[in-house]
Amino acid sequence: MMIGLSVSSQSNAKGYFNAGAKEFVHSKLEEAIATVDKGLKIYPNDENLNELRKKLEEEKKKKDQNKDKQNKKDQNKKDQDKKDEENKDKKEEDKKEEEKKKEEDKKEQDKKEEEKKKEQQQPQVGQMTPEQVRQLLETMNNEEAKTQKKVNAQKVKGPKKQQEKDW
Repeated sequence: MMIGLSVSSQSNAKGYFNAGAKEFVHSKLEEAIATVDKGLKIYPNDENLNELRKKLEEEKKKKDQNKDKQNKKDQNKKDQDKKDEENKDKKEEDKKEEEKKKEEDKKEQDKKEEEKKKEQQQPQVGQMTPEQVRQLLETMNNEEAKTQKKVNAQKVKGPKKQQEKDW
């Protein structure tokens, strides 16, 4: 039924004009242009159809320009996202390199500290290490203890004296 109505309503230039305008209002730009073009084939001198065709062409150009702008925006966004991703990757690489450098610096510092400790532990000319001093003191204490035992043993071995009572 709709087909019959649209065909009968398009029997004159005004019908084509109204159908094209209706399709445009319903965001069917390509269909509106096609309808108006059909009407112009039949009624090429109709002012309303020619004006509507010009307006539809202008709308199509605007729409295409907006699509181009949107595509450019999308492309720019993609490019920016890609740059951001590259920068993020670069920052991560920089962080990793910085961490490696810090680790290397720490290892180097630890090595230097170990060398200092070794140097401090090694006796310099005329000096002894704390370990050597401790061993020497232990040896001296042991020798003194042995000497004390000998002295005490000799005291005990001596002849017993009888003590006379004073009272």
